[in-house]
Amino acid sequence: MSDDTRFEPTDRSEYDLVRAANVIVPLSPLRKARVCGALALLGALAAPVVATLPAAVRDAAFSGPPLATPLGVAAVVLAGTVAAGLAGLGLVALHRRLARGPEPTDDAVWSFLAIEDALTGIGFVTGGLGVGVGLSLLASGHWGVDALDALRRNGVEPYLSVSTVPVTPRLTSAVGLVAGLAVLAATVVAVDRE
Repeated sequence: MSDDTRFEPTDRSEYDLVRAANVIVPLSPLRKARVCGALALLGALAAPVVATLPAAVRDAAFSGPPLATPLGVAAVVLAGTVAAGLAGLGLVALHRRLARGPEPTDDAVWSFLAIEDALTGIGFVTGGLGVGVGLSLLASGHWGVDALDALRRNGVEPYLSVSTVPVTPRLTSAVGLVAGLAVLAATVVAVDRE
Protein backbone atom coordinates (compact mmCIF):
# COMPACT_ATOMS: atom_id res chain seq x y z
CA MET A 1 0.00 0.00 0.00
CA SER A 2 1.44 3.34 -0.99
CA ASP A 3 1.76 6.42 1.20
CA ASP A 4 1.34 8.56 -1.91
CA THR A 5 -2.24 9.68 -2.64
CA ARG A 6 -1.55 10.81 -6.24
CA PHE A 7 -2.32 7.45 -7.87
CA GLU A 8 -5.05 7.15 -10.44
CA PRO A 9 -8.01 5.00 -9.34
CA THR A 10 -7.04 2.35 -11.87
CA ASP A 11 -3.61 2.05 -10.19
CA ARG A 12 -5.07 1.38 -6.76
CA SER A 13 -5.83 -1.96 -5.20
CA GLU A 14 -9.33 -2.96 -4.21
CA TYR A 15 -8.38 -2.37 -0.59
CA ASP A 16 -7.26 1.21 -1.36
CA LEU A 17 -10.51 1.95 -3.19
CA VAL A 18 -12.74 0.55 -0.43
CA ARG A 19 -10.60 2.31 2.17
CA ALA A 20 -10.85 5.67 0.38
CA ALA A 21 -14.65 5.44 0.43
CA ASN A 22 -15.09 4.21 3.99
CA VAL A 23 -12.26 5.21 6.31
CA ILE A 24 -13.07 7.84 8.95
CA VAL A 25 -9.81 9.83 8.83
CA PRO A 26 -8.56 10.09 5.23
CA LEU A 27 -4.85 9.67 5.92
CA SER A 28 -2.72 6.63 5.21
CA PRO A 29 -1.95 4.37 8.18
CA LEU A 30 1.68 5.51 8.05
CA ARG A 31 0.72 9.19 8.26
CA LYS A 32 -1.68 8.42 11.09
CA ALA A 33 1.16 6.61 12.86
CA ARG A 34 3.32 9.72 12.51
CA VAL A 35 0.59 11.84 14.10
CA CYS A 36 0.35 9.32 16.93
CA GLY A 37 4.14 9.46 17.34
CA ALA A 38 4.00 13.25 17.54
CA LEU A 39 1.23 13.06 20.16
CA ALA A 40 3.28 10.59 22.21
CA LEU A 41 6.32 12.83 21.88
CA LEU A 42 4.28 15.76 23.22
CA GLY A 43 3.89 13.76 26.43
CA ALA A 44 7.60 14.41 27.00
CA LEU A 45 6.70 18.03 27.75
CA ALA A 46 5.23 17.10 31.16
CA ALA A 47 8.49 17.53 33.09
CA PRO A 48 9.59 20.77 31.36
CA VAL A 49 6.13 22.29 31.92
CA VAL A 50 6.22 21.46 35.64
CA ALA A 51 9.90 22.40 36.01
CA THR A 52 9.25 25.91 34.69
CA LEU A 53 6.31 26.70 36.99
CA PRO A 54 6.66 30.03 38.82
CA ALA A 55 8.15 29.83 42.32
CA ALA A 56 4.91 31.07 43.93
CA VAL A 57 2.97 28.21 42.31
CA ARG A 58 5.59 25.61 43.29
CA ASP A 59 5.47 26.85 46.91
CA ALA A 60 1.66 26.90 47.00
CA ALA A 61 0.95 23.62 45.20
CA PHE A 62 3.83 21.25 46.03
CA SER A 63 5.21 20.02 49.34
CA GLY A 64 8.23 18.38 47.70
CA PRO A 65 10.13 18.56 44.43
CA PRO A 66 7.56 19.09 41.65
CA LEU A 67 9.22 16.72 39.15
CA ALA A 68 9.24 13.85 41.64
CA THR A 69 5.71 14.37 43.01
CA PRO A 70 3.17 11.74 41.87
CA LEU A 71 0.38 13.70 40.19
CA GLY A 72 -3.00 12.53 38.97
CA VAL A 73 -2.73 14.77 35.92
CA ALA A 74 0.66 13.28 35.07
CA ALA A 75 -1.10 9.89 35.01
CA VAL A 76 -3.62 11.31 32.53
CA VAL A 77 -0.79 12.50 30.27
CA LEU A 78 0.93 9.12 30.63
CA ALA A 79 -2.27 7.26 29.66
CA GLY A 80 -2.64 9.44 26.57
CA THR A 81 1.02 9.01 25.69
CA VAL A 82 0.85 5.22 25.97
CA ALA A 83 -2.39 5.10 23.96
CA ALA A 84 -0.90 7.22 21.18
CA GLY A 85 2.33 5.21 21.17
CA LEU A 86 0.65 1.82 21.03
CA ALA A 87 -1.83 2.97 18.38
CA GLY A 88 1.05 4.37 16.31
CA LEU A 89 2.96 1.10 16.48
CA GLY A 90 -0.22 -0.78 15.57
CA LEU A 91 -0.75 1.46 12.54
CA VAL A 92 2.85 0.88 11.44
CA ALA A 93 2.30 -2.89 11.74
CA LEU A 94 -0.91 -2.59 9.72
CA HIS A 95 0.89 -0.58 7.04
CA ARG A 96 3.69 -3.17 6.86
CA ARG A 97 1.18 -6.03 6.54
CA LEU A 98 -0.67 -4.26 3.72
CA ALA A 99 2.57 -3.29 1.94
CA ARG A 100 4.03 -6.78 2.26
CA GLY A 101 0.92 -8.44 0.81
CA PRO A 102 -0.95 -10.42 -0.19
CA GLU A 103 -3.83 -8.07 -0.84
CA PRO A 104 -6.68 -8.71 1.61
CA THR A 105 -9.71 -10.66 0.41
CA ASP A 106 -13.13 -9.00 0.26
CA ASP A 107 -14.04 -10.10 3.79
CA ALA A 108 -10.63 -9.24 5.22
CA VAL A 109 -10.77 -5.71 3.77
CA TRP A 110 -13.48 -4.77 6.25
CA SER A 111 -11.54 -6.29 9.14
CA PHE A 112 -8.46 -4.28 8.21
CA LEU A 113 -10.56 -1.12 7.93
CA ALA A 114 -12.09 -1.77 11.35
CA ILE A 115 -8.63 -2.29 12.87
CA GLU A 116 -7.35 0.90 11.25
CA ASP A 117 -10.32 2.93 12.49
CA ALA A 118 -10.02 1.49 16.01
CA LEU A 119 -6.29 2.28 16.19
CA THR A 120 -6.97 5.76 14.80
CA GLY A 121 -9.60 6.37 17.49
CA ILE A 122 -7.33 5.14 20.25
CA GLY A 123 -4.41 7.22 19.04
CA PHE A 124 -6.18 10.42 18.08
CA VAL A 125 -9.00 10.52 20.64
CA THR A 126 -7.65 8.78 23.72
CA GLY A 127 -4.05 9.82 23.06
CA GLY A 128 -4.89 13.34 21.91
CA LEU A 129 -7.29 14.06 24.76
CA GLY A 130 -5.04 12.55 27.44
CA VAL A 131 -1.97 14.42 26.29
CA GLY A 132 -3.76 17.68 25.41
CA VAL A 133 -5.96 18.01 28.48
CA GLY A 134 -3.27 16.73 30.83
CA LEU A 135 -0.58 19.10 29.55
CA SER A 136 -3.06 22.00 29.66
CA LEU A 137 -3.80 21.29 33.31
CA LEU A 138 -0.11 20.89 34.13
CA ALA A 139 0.56 24.24 32.44
CA SER A 140 -2.28 26.02 34.25
CA GLY A 141 0.10 27.10 37.02
CA HIS A 142 1.91 29.32 34.53
CA TRP A 143 -1.02 31.73 34.81
CA GLY A 144 -0.30 32.18 38.51
CA VAL A 145 -1.76 31.28 41.88
CA ASP A 146 -5.00 33.12 41.11
CA ALA A 147 -5.61 30.83 38.13
CA LEU A 148 -5.07 27.80 40.37
CA ASP A 149 -7.50 29.18 42.93
CA ALA A 150 -10.10 29.69 40.19
CA LEU A 151 -9.64 26.09 39.02
CA ARG A 152 -9.95 24.81 42.59
CA ARG A 153 -13.19 26.76 43.10
CA ASN A 154 -14.52 24.87 40.06
CA GLY A 155 -13.45 21.51 41.44
CA VAL A 156 -10.25 21.06 39.43
CA GLU A 157 -6.98 20.39 41.24
CA PRO A 158 -4.23 20.19 38.60
CA TYR A 159 -1.45 19.39 41.05
CA LEU A 160 -3.25 16.85 43.21
CA SER A 161 -0.69 14.44 44.59
CA VAL A 162 -1.89 10.85 44.24
CA SER A 163 0.34 8.43 46.12
CA THR A 164 -1.63 5.36 44.96
CA VAL A 165 -0.63 6.09 41.34
CA PRO A 166 3.13 6.80 41.43
CA VAL A 167 3.27 8.66 38.12
CA THR A 168 5.55 11.67 38.23
CA PRO A 169 6.08 14.32 35.55
CA ARG A 170 9.63 12.98 35.14
CA LEU A 171 8.37 9.44 34.43
CA THR A 172 5.72 10.75 32.04
CA SER A 173 8.34 12.71 30.09
CA ALA A 174 10.64 9.70 29.85
CA VAL A 175 7.84 7.46 28.55
CA GLY A 176 6.72 10.17 26.11
CA LEU A 177 10.21 10.56 24.72
CA VAL A 178 10.73 6.82 24.29
CA ALA A 179 7.25 6.12 22.88
CA GLY A 180 7.27 9.06 20.48
CA LEU A 181 10.73 8.35 19.12
CA ALA A 182 9.94 4.62 18.82
CA VAL A 183 6.84 5.29 16.73
CA LEU A 184 8.55 7.88 14.53
CA ALA A 185 11.55 5.59 14.02
CA ALA A 186 9.20 2.71 13.14
CA THR A 187 7.56 4.85 10.45
CA VAL A 188 10.95 5.59 8.92
CA VAL A 189 11.97 1.92 9.00
CA ALA A 190 8.62 0.91 7.47
CA VAL A 191 9.20 3.26 4.51
CA ASP A 192 12.87 2.24 4.07
CA ARG A 193 11.98 -1.46 3.87
CA GLU A 194 9.56 -0.96 0.98
